Amino acid sequence: MDEHITTEKLAYSIEELAALSTLSAPKIRKDIRNGKLVSMKKGSRRIILRDEAMRYLSTDDSDHNDSEE
Repeated sequence: MDEHITTEKLAYSIEELAALSTLSAPKIRKDIRNGKLVSMKKGSRRIILRDEAMRYLSTDDSDHNDSEE
């Protein structure tokens, strides 16, 4: 069995995703509410899986330039 452990993050918090992108945490929360970004709750934390974060950030969505709430 391969016991290689990766240090690459598998999921991000809203704040981590905001820090890694040009988007604000309020914009990310708005897109979660509007169904543009899928997140899940784990305990008291809301997380975004890495693959979903990459999909969301790579989507050509002109709404990313909307005013933030």
